[in-house]
Amino acid sequence: MRRFSIFFVAACESACVLMCLASSGCGKSNDRPAFPADSGGAASGSSGSSSGGSSGSGGGDAGGDGGLVLPGSSSGAVSFGEGGVIVPPAPADGGIACPSGLMCNVACGDAGTATTITGKVYDPAGKNPLYNVAVYVPATGLQPLPKGVPTGADACSCAALFKAGALAATATDVDGSFTLTNVPVGPVTLVLQVGKWRRAIKVTTSACQANAQPDKSLTLPGTLAGAGPDDNMPDIAVSTGQADSLECLMTRIGVPATEYVAGAATTGHVHIFSGGQGNGGNGPVAIGKAETNPMPAAPSSSAALWMTQDQLMPYDIALLSCEGGETFNANPAVLESYLNAGGRAFASHFHYAFFGGPLGTMQEQKYAAPADWGPNLASWNIDTPAGLNFMGVVGATIDTTLNGTTMPFPKGVALQKWLTGVGALGTDGVPAADVAIYQPRFNASVLPANKPSQPWITSDPTIGDGGANADAGAGDSGGAEGGTSSSQAMYFSFDTPVTSDAGAGYCGRAVFSDLHVTGNPRTHDTTNAAGGMAPPAGCDSADGLSPQEKVLEFMLFDLSSCVIADTVVPPIPVPSPPR
Repeated sequence: MRRFSIFFVAACESACVLMCLASSGCGKSNDRPAFPADSGGAASGSSGSSSGGSSGSGGGDAGGDGGLVLPGSSSGAVSFGEGGVIVPPAPADGGIACPSGLMCNVACGDAGTATTITGKVYDPAGKNPLYNVAVYVPATGLQPLPKGVPTGADACSCAALFKAGALAATATDVDGSFTLTNVPVGPVTLVLQVGKWRRAIKVTTSACQANAQPDKSLTLPGTLAGAGPDDNMPDIAVSTGQADSLECLMTRIGVPATEYVAGAATTGHVHIFSGGQGNGGNGPVAIGKAETNPMPAAPSSSAALWMTQDQLMPYDIALLSCEGGETFNANPAVLESYLNAGGRAFASHFHYAFFGGPLGTMQEQKYAAPADWGPNLASWNIDTPAGLNFMGVVGATIDTTLNGTTMPFPKGVALQKWLTGVGALGTDGVPAADVAIYQPRFNASVLPANKPSQPWITSDPTIGDGGANADAGAGDSGGAEGGTSSSQAMYFSFDTPVTSDAGAGYCGRAVFSDLHVTGNPRTHDTTNAAGGMAPPAGCDSADGLSPQEKVLEFMLFDLSSCVIADTVVPPIPVPSPPR
């Protein structure tokens, strides 16, 4: 069995093809670094490379007529004739064995190009391309992914999701495209993965050419029914609510009804819990009550989802849908413990009560925000009557700089490009660079003093009526004019524990959206209406995602990914092969 160390193949400026060491600048397919070895994530690789391999030494000469070449060790290689294959002696650095039936580290002569796989990765529905999805050829057999939030030795570790290592690795760009270079020649396993979303397919590569995959053929799995043995999906808990329908996002991105189950049932991956509803339409000033969920057997969120941390830990992500009043029987301390352990949460509107504490019912509610959240995360404001009832549209800008600085926010820059590509900017009468936000709620201002938090979308104070047209119906835009009094965070995130140094000890992540995500008038969900149908039967999927839901789709897959500091470009989250 031939053995090898991973090298990067690059066409250098001279006529010959050189094999570059993993520590060099050759072999780049993008500007994305690999995870550093001491990050708590994946092991180190070459900065910006598309191969996750370990460093090696030396290289063989290319065949004069463009024949295949395998890199040799520093002691040289043995040629089998002009234009033929050059087989290197086995390295002495502990490199792993090239999988049986493949040719690894194949370099191409002047007449050829690199051996690559190209394509574009889409969401499960095959509609929107996805950013920052790891694409790799595993070095060893794929292992089952841990269920729920990883614990023990795997806790807070990105590497726990990529234990197979990689012979070649890259990540998708903002348009979902990728070029994977220096791939082995022959029948390979191609893996698409972001967090617990994983799909593995078989691709037979030909040497020294681009092995292009047909458009729309590469999607993340929406169901595991009929899927391959190595495919995987995260477990997502959804707490429903009277005023929003986050549960419907999943069906609109391509997750079928068979994946929706009540509570902790194990036959699906979207777990429905019954949240709360407002009490008499008084919003934050009256304690709500338990919602009557149309899904049979959906247990109460306050009793079965967030009463204890153990209830939350089986779920990779928790989606908390606005209840129409401040969260009924919230348990902020448990949510914080879950996030600190590596959980992820997305919460809309009145679920600000988890993060900032109850504002309108503070004299009656039996809970408070954790001491290191509250005003540390944002400046919180109670709903005004106008803001509470505003059904119109405001323009909102994408934040592309880090909070309180002029330094770039890499994911914000990517989000802006992605939203442009999927046609989510400049709709509904807002400026070309803005995203239209229906049913905004002006509860959170993220200021420079709120250092743990990073705004992603901020209301444009010059666009939209900011609640002035409070009586506008759901089908009335309310007019994109008049302006709000100040910029408010429509979406912001923070990493946990919030007391960690930047990037050193982050484990979980939360996103707060100060709007009704499904508030666009073209969305007609009935899962939370009187006499409505159980999700996803009551979800309107005819028109796909609205612009503000496209923001949520981007952030959902970001929530799924490895937690990194907001200051850096997302690295390729695949470690080098074991040595």
